[in-house]
Amino acid sequence: MKLFKLIIPVTLFFTIMILGCDKIEPPYMTDTQQGGGNDEVVRKFLLEEFTGHRCPNCPAGTEMAKILKNLYGDRLVIVSVHAGFFANPMSAPFNYDFRTPEGTALNNHFGITQNPTGMVNRTEYEGALLLTPASWGSAMQAMEDIEPGFKLDVSITSVSGNIYRVDADITALSDHEGELYLVALILEDGIIKPQKINHPDYPDGEILDYEHNHVLRKGITGIWGDKIIEDLFPQGIIMENSYTFELDNSWVASNCSVVVYLMNPNMEILQVEEKKIPSN
Repeated sequence: MKLFKLIIPVTLFFTIMILGCDKIEPPYMTDTQQGGGNDEVVRKFLLEEFTGHRCPNCPAGTEMAKILKNLYGDRLVIVSVHAGFFANPMSAPFNYDFRTPEGTALNNHFGITQNPTGMVNRTEYEGALLLTPASWGSAMQAMEDIEPGFKLDVSITSVSGNIYRVDADITALSDHEGELYLVALILEDGIIKPQKINHPDYPDGEILDYEHNHVLRKGITGIWGDKIIEDLFPQGIIMENSYTFELDNSWVASNCSVVVYLMNPNMEILQVEEKKIPSN
């Protein structure tokens, strides 16, 4: 398996370093009880990377996402959304299809017209919501000190075969007034499939054994989420949400994970967590 590495200009590298399913039971059940505080809780980043296997510039964007992941670790959750023109299948070996209804809905709603493009917590940075890879790190650095409003604890248990249960417990760290929505998605890593590339090391313009990671596979909820709060979410209250889902037989369970995020009616991401599927 070939490993693609983007050569980052030294000045840019040091700038970054400095800046830093099928739903098979009712959608959710909730319960409340008294919860704790916000010790060691940080507001995490969701990077939605809009990409495609026919996009020659997208491996450079993916490499930037890797650099930021190494910098921020578990604080950064990446979802690679294959949608739009550059995700359309073509003749072999680019005839595979990573598109999903959820990814297409996101692509159309946010008006993605070029790749690679990303959003960081669906929050504007310097007046723009849709960001090029060069701005992803700066956008995260600008959000580093924002106090979290919620703690999100996610666990996954095996039910039987390819069926799993995900539990998402949300703790309000301060009083919140207004609607909240919960979204749960399935991702898969380690998918070896061809990728177009614009890089002098690959004069043919393609890598046949490229490793695709963070690939959006399916929604456990709908992509616009389940409304879990209508008005007041008092500080210290824990809301428990549970879903049962099934992995497709063609996916490698050990390479899959579940991403859960909380958003407001403006679709701003307020907290996010990722949890690997456990081994059976």
